[in-house]
Amino acid sequence: MPLSADLSSIFRSKQKSYKMVLVLSIIDEYRATHNQAISLDDVAKRFLAYFQNNIEVGNKVDSPPSGVAASWIEFTQSQTKSLLYTPIKALSSILDESNGGITISFKSTIWDKLNEETMDELQRYARVELDNYNSNLAAPVSLNQSLTQIMNGYISAKTQPFSSHQLGTLLRQTLPTNLKKLSFIDDNYKVQGSIGQGNWANIPWLAVLDKRITDTTQHGEYVVYLFAEDMSSVYLTLAQGVTVPLKDRGKREGYQYLQQKVQEIRELLPLENMQKDEHIHLTSSGLGRDYQVSTIAYLRYERNHIPDEEQLIADLENMMANYKLYVEKMSNPVSPSIATFKYTMAHLYLSQGIIAYLGKEFPTSIALDELTANQSSVLISGDDVKHPKERIQHIGRALLELGLIRIDNGHYSFTPLGIQYANAMDSNPWRLSSEQVELLRQILADNNNDVSSSSNLIKAINMAIIIARNLSEFSLEQFNEKFISEMQLQEDWGKVTQENRSRFMLNWLEELAFVQKQGDKYIIQGDKENETLDTLTVSERIEHIKDYIAQKGFHYPGSLIENLYLSFKTKPFVILAGVSGTGKTKLVKLFAEALGATSLNKQFSLIPVRPDWSDPSDLLGYKDLSGAYRPGQLADVLVEASKSGNRHKSYFICLDEMNLARVEHYFSDMLSIIETQEWQNEHIVTSPLIHKDSLRHEDQSLYGNLSLPDNVYLIGTVNMDETTHPFSKKVLDRANTIEFNYINLGQFPDEVGFSNVAGASQAGNSFLRSEYLQLIDVYQDYKDLVQKTTEKLVKINSILEEIHSHVGFRIRDAVCFYMIYNERFQLLSEDAAFDLQLLQKILPRVQGSSSSVKRVLLQLMQGALGKTLPIAELMEDSSDLYMKWSASQTEEAAKHPQTARKIAFMLRRLEEDGFTSYWLS
Repeated sequence: MPLSADLSSIFRSKQKSYKMVLVLSIIDEYRATHNQAISLDDVAKRFLAYFQNNIEVGNKVDSPPSGVAASWIEFTQSQTKSLLYTPIKALSSILDESNGGITISFKSTIWDKLNEETMDELQRYARVELDNYNSNLAAPVSLNQSLTQIMNGYISAKTQPFSSHQLGTLLRQTLPTNLKKLSFIDDNYKVQGSIGQGNWANIPWLAVLDKRITDTTQHGEYVVYLFAEDMSSVYLTLAQGVTVPLKDRGKREGYQYLQQKVQEIRELLPLENMQKDEHIHLTSSGLGRDYQVSTIAYLRYERNHIPDEEQLIADLENMMANYKLYVEKMSNPVSPSIATFKYTMAHLYLSQGIIAYLGKEFPTSIALDELTANQSSVLISGDDVKHPKERIQHIGRALLELGLIRIDNGHYSFTPLGIQYANAMDSNPWRLSSEQVELLRQILADNNNDVSSSSNLIKAINMAIIIARNLSEFSLEQFNEKFISEMQLQEDWGKVTQENRSRFMLNWLEELAFVQKQGDKYIIQGDKENETLDTLTVSERIEHIKDYIAQKGFHYPGSLIENLYLSFKTKPFVILAGVSGTGKTKLVKLFAEALGATSLNKQFSLIPVRPDWSDPSDLLGYKDLSGAYRPGQLADVLVEASKSGNRHKSYFICLDEMNLARVEHYFSDMLSIIETQEWQNEHIVTSPLIHKDSLRHEDQSLYGNLSLPDNVYLIGTVNMDETTHPFSKKVLDRANTIEFNYINLGQFPDEVGFSNVAGASQAGNSFLRSEYLQLIDVYQDYKDLVQKTTEKLVKINSILEEIHSHVGFRIRDAVCFYMIYNERFQLLSEDAAFDLQLLQKILPRVQGSSSSVKRVLLQLMQGALGKTLPIAELMEDSSDLYMKWSASQTEEAAKHPQTARKIAFMLRRLEEDGFTSYWLS
């Protein structure tokens, strides 16, 4: 007859054999006396006799508790009764003590089920479990000896054949089999060891994984023995898999994710008698950092000082107990999707003291005790705070959850975002600056799209923002009702606590400019897409950019910054060409920085072009074999720039060494999309780069119908040599090509300081965004200028037709727009502006070796000089003409001097080399 459920599982969890021996002793005593109230003294005698009898005949049984007696033979009756307290308590579901602990018995509900047949079955169940347990004790593989064997033999083993090696058998089979026999490692766990896959691993390992949360060491949490590469030590760790997080998020964001998880788990678990820091040293290779950031807690065993077997098992049991607790919390959370606002900070600015102190000591990490000792500057209330250490810890946890600081073993330090946040502080330390507010808003927006990895605090703030937006205009009471309800804390918090937490959250939202308080009402503020009015005129803004660049120690020739601005304004695609080392990439970076766009705030991105790029997937991304979309670097920037809260910001993408690969191949989609620009709801929009229907449902919300927003500016830097590819007219038609080939090495940084020069300041996107897409948009306002410019282009086109390099309406419109913006903002003279357009839009189209090319160049030179030339004579020899423009000669006067200089160079190349091109250097 099978046992009932309440009896058939009583030995499922066992740390020693005591429960089985106790039940057998109770059954034996009952059958001897037939008395259900069984004397505990008599049960203790039978219990002790079992162990003493087995020891005398040489059977392997559990040792007595350490520190009580050396062996069971020396164990006393009184000690046995004390020992029985633990198994009796463990079996409290079926046993009762009575008469002050004098007697013990099965519960009445159990006696109702026990007849001779069921008692026999219970006895058999206990004996089988006891025999299996003892058989595992009889011939176990020593963990101590196994760890020692691996560390002593692994380095020499790596010089031997990999297949079927005994260390492989030990780690892959023998040790996993024996660990599974331990009472605290049940069927929920997978035990797996590895010395590598086909080749010896530098760091062999032995892991215990709870199958309820992970079945692979590539992600999730597990217990694992990790052997140092030099075999000097082995670490018993509670760790995380790094392969999947680093693959999905990249190394920088992957590390941040792993470190955040480490901190969260350390706060969740007791982790007693373990190390909780990053001082785990397994290898000197890059993998070493992977292990440091992903390890939650560890114990280190040195090769020559490995603890005895009992201590090793106790350590493993302690580690497994913490792991089990973690899994239980993850498997049965109170409410996994509900955020809780647990902070008692009335205002966000109260965290500024910690930020300022860390910034003053940067890059040194600061101990909690040091922050506490300096509470007068770290806390706004200074010395009046009753419990400063706890207060600093409380504020520190908020900064941790916001992603601004790290807390490692009681030491506080900045994350990259934290550095940026600290640099954005203004002169009043107890106030959030506008840049700090913008950064925090960006953090919230970024995490709103990735809820799974968001901290509890960020979830709570984003939840509060949604509530406020839904209410639009509301009172504290209205917000409190919704906010507390969403967190499901009506019963957990009293009314006063509820209102205080709601008030604090509204204070935070007000500081972050999501709501505005008017009397007793709160009013939601729209996303700040409407940029603030720039107090500088265009010419003043350009002078500011020049001063910023000079302040950084860089100088660029003449009207280069004005030219770059007009080029961006005309079309959001510019090519910077020239010899290596002239500062093309630096110009883009400094220009962007001067407008407040940096890599830290994600408004400046440098994408190095690879020679093997052959199609748009290298930039935009691709779908893998499972159909999941894997975004490219460009796609991620476009997503960021397209967010509603970012549309007023300018984003710069620098494609470094753009022509290492064929631009027409990998950039073809972008070239086509640029030409689909049109006005829609006061924004310039394009056709989609990635069509929504081509993506899986889970990818559609983020990347579906992704297009080129009007706040993105594309810059390609190019060198022209034997390693690069030339540009087709399709590319040249869509860009202004700015050349860097005339270099003055005698130029030095100014000695005059720039203490009065303003630093970088955020400029709205309207500064750069095009205002005209079609000539009809502006023709009536600038009719005379458009006609004059077009007449010049018609004459030039008649010259270019001889070599089939004439231009179309696209270039006509682009040149006109450039000239119109220049006249509007009074940046250059009309001749200087047209000179640059000849140089950047016309001359790049001219190349060849024929006499027709030479005739075209001479005719263009005639226009650039503004005088008639003896073209028939110069067709024979034009050296007198171009030598006037050599570096050793004084240049002659010209209407368009930069165009004339370039044509002179091209004529010389044609006569000396038999071929010419704008791109030859």
